[in-house]
Amino acid sequence: MTTKTKVEGNTLIVERLYDASQASVFDAWIDAAKTTHWWGCGQTTKVVSTIEQEKGGCYQHLMTIEGHGEHLIDGRLMEYKPPELLSYTMPGVDGGADMAVHVTFTAVGDQTKVTLVQSPVPDFLKDTVAAGWTASFERLANFFTGTRRAA
Repeated sequence: MTTKTKVEGNTLIVERLYDASQASVFDAWIDAAKTTHWWGCGQTTKVVSTIEQEKGGCYQHLMTIEGHGEHLIDGRLMEYKPPELLSYTMPGVDGGADMAVHVTFTAVGDQTKVTLVQSPVPDFLKDTVAAGWTASFERLANFFTGTRRAA
């Protein structure tokens, strides 16, 4: 299984099939104690998360990124439909428009297909955002195999 990442216009699409149930994969996205093990780009060494598990709830992921210090990602949950759908805002850059992140969790037998769609992603951030999500999706796979980052 590999992570598939593509950019269409200002929209990023990331997909991967996980060897875990739909409920388990959804829970890994919404349980702050679990996101600490997989959230972040390849240089993320630590994550402190808080997540209000409800539509309209706030979330924060404070990442420590090697060589760059701390970086906060925060926003609100726009849709919260366990275990199938999670949609939330992500802050824009330099006063730009917020980005929307839409994540679907589809049961495929005993596995789960995760599809993430994020937009609008500014041109200058496309490669960085794609690399960050690809690293996160890979780390999530490691979370389910037991090879995860320490909290």
